[in-house]
Amino acid sequence: MPEQKEMRRGSGRPPPSGLRGWLSDVYFPALVEGQLDPLAMRLGPHAALDDPLLGRATGMPEIKAHLAKAAGWLRERGAVYERSSLVVGTDRDVAEGSLAIRTEAHTIVLPVAVVAERRRSREVELRLYYATRSVDSGSRPPRAPLVPANELLSLPRMVSDHLGALGRGDLDGILACFETEGALRDAKGLFHRKAGGGMRVFYEQRYGLGQGGSAYRVRGGSADDGRSCAVEFTLARVGDSAIDPRPGLAVYEIGDSGLLRALRLYEEHDR
Repeated sequence: MPEQKEMRRGSGRPPPSGLRGWLSDVYFPALVEGQLDPLAMRLGPHAALDDPLLGRATGMPEIKAHLAKAAGWLRERGAVYERSSLVVGTDRDVAEGSLAIRTEAHTIVLPVAVVAERRRSREVELRLYYATRSVDSGSRPPRAPLVPANELLSLPRMVSDHLGALGRGDLDGILACFETEGALRDAKGLFHRKAGGGMRVFYEQRYGLGQGGSAYRVRGGSADDGRSCAVEFTLARVGDSAIDPRPGLAVYEIGDSGLLRALRLYEEHDR
């Protein structure tokens, strides 16, 4: 990523924060390490930040308060962040990782993803995706849709085929998109492999596929580097019924065969 250059005094732009790297990739490390001021500077005064547990913040005063609250929440739970992958697209970058969070009974390893969408005039919006029910049992209203629908979004063939089969309730069509050794990791961090039938069971139980069920995801935006494709979506229908829209993120890995090698989900889970 090109190094930022300090602007002349009076330009109205902040000096560089010293926090290097793609914004999505440095977000959780900066929180865990307490680098809140550099992170706020990287976000800038026109940023927006949306977290499924802590809510939405816009503008520097709200963002600084939000970052302090998020860092405190992580510190109280002894959180340790481990990075796993990064996808850089034309208008957004998507970082994946996991947080080891200490509870009274045991340690939970929570899959987390951060999307940093880059807009005009140096505006940026960070959207976080993780399953809050894994770490908080409190009730809260459903999270509002985060991205506008874009049904003309250009996606790799297998990604588009998978979403189409999911919307039709075509379980065999979904499984055909994956390599024989392909695997799906759900929002709780559990793996469901195609070999042995675990993936089939996941889709049957999660969406009722195979018994007339289906799941329609409204596509919202993507980052694609040719090997991995991250798709933001809104889950709008399960079975034959509309539901309260649920935003989520799916990250696909495409194997050498052209089929899907892996799929990782970041969304609320029902069970």
